[in-house]
Amino acid sequence: MATWTANIKTTPTGSIYPVKVHADACSTAREEIERLYDPIFMTNLRKISSSLSSSSDSSGVGANSILWLIGIFIVMVFWPVTLTIIAIWVIYKIAQFFQDNA
Repeated sequence: MATWTANIKTTPTGSIYPVKVHADACSTAREEIERLYDPIFMTNLRKISSSLSSSSDSSGVGANSILWLIGIFIVMVFWPVTLTIIAIWVIYKIAQFFQDNA
């Protein structure tokens, strides 16, 4: 499925901004943009990608998932240190709360 982009305006006083949709044909992309955004007008509708594999937009998802897994692994391996740091932080926040409200 191809990725299509267009510039649209949705309010009379608003600005023009770009949008992206995934569709097989230009007419389908136009219909999808009209259905999703209900624009006042649409310009520069064009195909920007036609790859059948995953797009470059999803490449950050894999890297983000790896960072989350590494973070979870570190917390699990070093859980006594993590719990100590969390306990110290909670005690600090409680003391700060009571100091601010004294």
